[in-house]
Amino acid sequence: MGPYLAHALALTAEHGPGPWPDGGEPTLAAGAARPLISDTVGDGIRTHHMAPPDPGGDSLTATITALVRAPLTDAGVAALHDSVGTVPRDLIPVVRRLRLDPGPLRHLGRRLVETGARREAVILGILLLGAARDDRDRDLLLLIGTLETFTLYAVTALADAAAVHDLGRRVTGWGRIHAVNRLAGSTDQRIRDWLLRDGYRNDVMDEYTAYTAATTGDLAGALSAATIDDALMSGAGGILLALCRGGPAADMRQYTDGLAAIDGYLTHAAVRPPHLGRIGTVATLGRYLDSPTAAGLWPDSGRAPRRARCAALTGSPPWQDELRTALAADDPDTFRRAVWPAAVTGLWFADRLAHHLRSDPDDTHLWYALLDDHDEIDLVLALAGEVLDVDGLRSGPTLEIGFGPDSPDRVLDLIVSRLDAYPGRGWPLVRAALRHWGIRCRNMALNALEAWPVAVVPTEAWPLLDRAAADEPDPDVRDRMLAVRARNR
Repeated sequence: MGPYLAHALALTAEHGPGPWPDGGEPTLAAGAARPLISDTVGDGIRTHHMAPPDPGGDSLTATITALVRAPLTDAGVAALHDSVGTVPRDLIPVVRRLRLDPGPLRHLGRRLVETGARREAVILGILLLGAARDDRDRDLLLLIGTLETFTLYAVTALADAAAVHDLGRRVTGWGRIHAVNRLAGSTDQRIRDWLLRDGYRNDVMDEYTAYTAATTGDLAGALSAATIDDALMSGAGGILLALCRGGPAADMRQYTDGLAAIDGYLTHAAVRPPHLGRIGTVATLGRYLDSPTAAGLWPDSGRAPRRARCAALTGSPPWQDELRTALAADDPDTFRRAVWPAAVTGLWFADRLAHHLRSDPDDTHLWYALLDDHDEIDLVLALAGEVLDVDGLRSGPTLEIGFGPDSPDRVLDLIVSRLDAYPGRGWPLVRAALRHWGIRCRNMALNALEAWPVAVVPTEAWPLLDRAAADEPDPDVRDRMLAVRARNR
C-alpha cells in the first residue's frame, strides 16, 4: 500500500474525521489472506495481558541520534524507514533523555509519519513527534491516530488530555480503549461526563474501560443527583453491567463505590417509564447481588435490600407488561430487544423464539437464546430439522476455520457444539458437521462423538468416520477421527 497518511486523508474525505469503517484498516490486496490477529488487536492484547517488554532500542536511538545531529537527507530517512523493526512504546522518555535538538527531531518524525508506508516506520515517527513535543503536530497526530492501528502510539505522543479526548471520540475499537485508559484520573468535567455517557463504550469489550469510566467519571457521585439525563442513565447501566461481568480489567471487585452506584441506578430506574434495556440491567444487577462474587464483596445485609428492590422493579406490572408486549411482537427488531431481558428475568419464551426462527432461521442470536435453555433441546432439534437444510450445506473438508455470524453453517456449528451434553441426540446434525467444509465444525462433531457412549453412537457413524479420516486434510483432526473410530474396533 501507499503512505498511511494518504489512506487517512482518503478516509477523511469519504467519511469525515472519524470513526472510520473497521477502524480505518487498509483494504487487503487481492488474494492476500487476512491475518488471524491484526497488528491492532495484537497491540491491545500485549498492552493489557502481557508484561511490559524489555525497553531495548539502543541501536535505534543511536541511529536517531546520528540522523538528527547531521543534515537530514532523503536517503537517510529512506534507510531508516525501510530498516526499522519493532519500536519500543516507551521510546519517548528515552529520546528525551538524549536532549536532541527538537527541531530536527520533529522534522524526522513528520517525514516518517507523512511518507511512511511501513507500520513500524510510522509508529517511530509518531513517537518522535511525542518526544519533540510541539503543539503544531496535534492535528497530524489526531489524523494518523484515527487509524486504530496507530491510536495506541498517538495517545502516548499527544501532550494533553484534551487532545486524547478528541482522538478517543474518533475511534471505537482498541483505539477507544487505549484513549480511555490514558484519560484515567482526569479532573476535566467535560472528559468525565463523556466517559460516563459514551466514552466507556467500545467495539471490543466494555469491560476494558468500565472501571476507568466509573472511577474517573465518579459514577456513584453522578447518580446521587436528584435528576439525571437519559444519556447518563443509559451509560450508567452499561458501565454497571460491564463491572458485574468482570473479565480482562478491574471490575466490581475493585470498585469501592459499587453499592452506592447500584443504589443510585435503582433510584432513577424506579421513577422512569419501563424500558427493555433497563429491565435487563436491573434483573442482571439482582442476579449479581445474589452471586458468590457479590457475597465475597458485601454482607448479605447490604445485598438483600437491593436484591429486593431489583425484584420489585422487574416484577412490577408496568415492567412485566412492557416485556410481554415486546415478546409477543411479530416485528423482529422489537422481539430481539426483548430477548435478553426476558432471559435474565427467567420468563419462558421458547415458543416465541421458534416462531421468529422460522422466519429467520440464520439468526444465531436467537439460536443462542434457545440453546441456553437446557430444557429445550427437543425443540432445538425439531426446529433445526424443520428449517436447516443440512444436506444442502457445502461439504468436503478444507482447512478453512469457519464462517460469518449469521449463516446456516454457523447455525449447524452452534447446535452441534452443544450436543456433547446430549448423548445420541441430533445425529443428523453431527453427521453433517463431520463432513462439513469448516474445520471448526468437524471438531465440534468430534467433541460430541467423543463424549457419547459407544452404545448410543449410530452404527453408520463408524464407516463414515473411516471415510472422513481418509479425506481429512488436517493431521490433528484426522488423528481425532481415528481415535473415535478405534472405540468400536
